[in-house]
Amino acid sequence: MVIKPATLSDLVFEPKDIEIFKIPDIKTRIATTQNYFFPRLEILLRHTLDLIQDIYKVNPYERMTFVYRPSNRTTARQNCNFDEVYIGLSGKRRTNRPLTIKKVDGKPFFFHPTYLTYNIASNGSLCVELVPFRQNVDSEYIAAVVSLVRQHFKVLAPILQMNHISHSSATQFLDIEEAFTLEKIQKNGIVFFSPTQYFPVSTGRGLNEAIMAFIGLYPLLDSFISIGEGEPPKLGELLHNFKEWFLATESDEKSYELDPELIEFNRIPELDSYSFVRAGLWWSVLARDNWTCCSCSRSSKEHGIVLEVDHIKPRSKGGTNDLSNLQTLCKKCNVGKSNRDDTDLRRNVDNE
Repeated sequence: MVIKPATLSDLVFEPKDIEIFKIPDIKTRIATTQNYFFPRLEILLRHTLDLIQDIYKVNPYERMTFVYRPSNRTTARQNCNFDEVYIGLSGKRRTNRPLTIKKVDGKPFFFHPTYLTYNIASNGSLCVELVPFRQNVDSEYIAAVVSLVRQHFKVLAPILQMNHISHSSATQFLDIEEAFTLEKIQKNGIVFFSPTQYFPVSTGRGLNEAIMAFIGLYPLLDSFISIGEGEPPKLGELLHNFKEWFLATESDEKSYELDPELIEFNRIPELDSYSFVRAGLWWSVLARDNWTCCSCSRSSKEHGIVLEVDHIKPRSKGGTNDLSNLQTLCKKCNVGKSNRDDTDLRRNVDNE
């Protein structure tokens, strides 16, 4: 199934993005992640939530909150190292009373242990993960989750299969029904995950599949959170809504064709400027220009655009990698700028 691109048309995760994980200083790496990865991931997540509202007839913002990694503050005295970035959903924290979920030691939870996230790994890949139990929970909660899933497995299984969603116990040659028992989960735990999409990832190249996987797993997240809050889960209703939506839109999407301009944009070969600019200098230029395109004044933080480092005086005309000869451009502006053009566009930023 294809998701029609809207605000996602400019959203691209490129192989060079993984250089962020190689920045040696942790604080600089966190700042770069927050300015470069999170804005694009937020666009992806909000687009997904718009679809979730349409498909499931729910308002996820009422009960859900965004979760991030790395969540470290740049002003913190000590920041933890990380080898992945994620953004996703969990239930909002209960401040007035604890959840009905208890830890193994009998103490109640105030934070939901279930996360549904878009994950970016340091090897340059994107996938979706649903972690029902991020911490050790008591057997009563696990039993309630197991009972619910097995009750609706007949409808749930095709949705997982069509989105190629697997689980962590598959390596033990257990199918999902065998793995989803109280005994097996207490012993092995369980995580659901989508196929891994390797960079470059964009609409038409893995992003649509990731969105569909997130949407397909959402009913489980919503239902597990309901159980944790002591409310009746609506898994059956949500799965029914997905099935009705899928069948109603299938014929429309068979006739849907991608915008030719979008196809052409996705075929543009990766520009070679990055291969001539070392990683530390690349990110220094972006930070100096405030993560903003010097031509159109759009920023990665506000608009989620892909930024490139451009040689003002092209290398073909003797341009160097000196910081004064480098400027930040978004992907579209960089594609439109000829190598014969040595215009210094930084004045656009300076004059604003």
